[in-house]
Amino acid sequence: MNFVDSFCDYYNKNVFITEDEQVLPSKEVLNSVCSTLLNASCIRDELRFSSFRVCFLPEDADYLDTFVYAHRLRLEKPIPFTVEGLHKLAPAINPEMSYLCVDTSRTPFTVTGIIASYTSWEKMSIGDKSDGNRMPMIPNFYVKSPGEIDGCFGEKTLVSYSFGKTVISRPDVFISGYVANELRNGSDVPQEELCQFLSRVLWRVDSYEHGGAILIVPSEEACKKYVGIKYKLPCKYLYEEDKSLITISQKAREKELSSYADFIAKLTTVDGAVLLTKNLDLIGFGVEILTDKMGKREPAMCFLKSDDTDDVSKRFNDNGTRHRSGYRFAYEVDHSVVIICSQDGAMKACTKKDERVVVYNNISFSLI
Repeated sequence: MNFVDSFCDYYNKNVFITEDEQVLPSKEVLNSVCSTLLNASCIRDELRFSSFRVCFLPEDADYLDTFVYAHRLRLEKPIPFTVEGLHKLAPAINPEMSYLCVDTSRTPFTVTGIIASYTSWEKMSIGDKSDGNRMPMIPNFYVKSPGEIDGCFGEKTLVSYSFGKTVISRPDVFISGYVANELRNGSDVPQEELCQFLSRVLWRVDSYEHGGAILIVPSEEACKKYVGIKYKLPCKYLYEEDKSLITISQKAREKELSSYADFIAKLTTVDGAVLLTKNLDLIGFGVEILTDKMGKREPAMCFLKSDDTDDVSKRFNDNGTRHRSGYRFAYEVDHSVVIICSQDGAMKACTKKDERVVVYNNISFSLI
């Protein structure tokens, strides 16, 4: 199944469509759009490659009237939707806050304008995405870099394409399933807040392009046999020591959540893993997993596909040292969760269930 087929299939099965503007164009149209976008993604502009989003809205669409934080700006003269046209327009697009509007209702396709969206000054000043999507909830393609395109709904990535390979994202890993259940087990952090925290952390980690690992355990005692902590830095969740979080306002709590998540994310850029408790208290960072203290046999593995069936084609040894040590840790430390981030942006989460390490690939960290 190619990228467009996968995107259409996933979108139509999982997105609750309430407006005509949320309906996808035909596969033939999307294939044509993707071909142009892929070619445009490979053209440099002043030594840089552009990153931008494209959505599909006809001229008479009025869906955006319901969005306070989005405005549709129309070009006085539509621009042909071509590689050359995109090359000139793409640098004007901030993919976190705007779309290029493409009219695919007739051929040849044309770029008719820009959708500009925004959030509050306060949230922009701290780069806060904790309040959910700022972008209008419409299907779009996000050109990330040369040869790489995401099929999205709003800011939420559903399916990714990278140099001929299609990957279906998993936006539900911290909401339902084995990892989500294990994270809730023994945690006092509300699930919605836990999801916001982890999504914020992974969003930041992805932007650093360093890779890293986060180990979430019931307690330091539960894993002390299997880790060497280079930098012990005890810190309570949201920096709280004595005062109850209930005493602070919701706005202040959101700020603390963003600040604490960004702090934890930055620690992943130091060699070694970050170690947290189930209550998201920091134990330390620069953590080495002591695989020589673990069993020599490879743990039994279960790599889940996007439909939660077992991908029997994947093996323990298919990945590098960071992944293999993370899998071993999840197997040896009961009730732990391991999140592994690659330098290329790919993210996995795993935990042990029924004496197997269950791995979720291609975590999507977009906030809903």
